Amino acid sequence: MSERLTQTGHPIIGTNIKRLRTERNMRAVDVIAKLQLKGIKVTTGIFSKVEHGLNNPTVDMLIALTDIFDCDFNEFFVE
Repeated sequence: MSERLTQTGHPIIGTNIKRLRTERNMRAVDVIAKLQLKGIKVTTGIFSKVEHGLNNPTVDMLIALTDIFDCDFNEFFVE
């Protein structure tokens, strides 16, 4: 089980995931499919909750997203 990063009450990680996704003109379903191909167990519901700060992303998910978005890990923590 991968470690989860808590964003309760301050969903900066989810906000930045959504920002990075929209900046790259990617649909959530496309990102989810790419995550699943990388072995990340995620559904549309879970991904939506992560973007809205209602669910905490795993470290593995964020590492996979750095590859999908071609970004630095620190991009998820930018205020």
